[in-house]
Amino acid sequence: MKEIKGYVTRSVLSTFGLSLYILADTFFIANGVGTLGLTALNIALPLFNLLNGLGLLLGMGGPPYLF
Repeated sequence: MKEIKGYVTRSVLSTFGLSLYILADTFFIANGVGTLGLTALNIALPLFNLLNGLGLLLGMGGPPYLF
């Protein structure tokens, strides 16, 4: 149970940190570039999330025979 709690805690902290990164990135892009930059960011973020999720899936939970 202690091991699972450690994994969950790290996962929640990682997700929280990524959310803060995206929030700060959005703020700076909105101030620097404007609406066109926010549009590009909102188009690119789902792709970023997909690649991030795929990387986490293969890196942590994927089958070991792929490597």
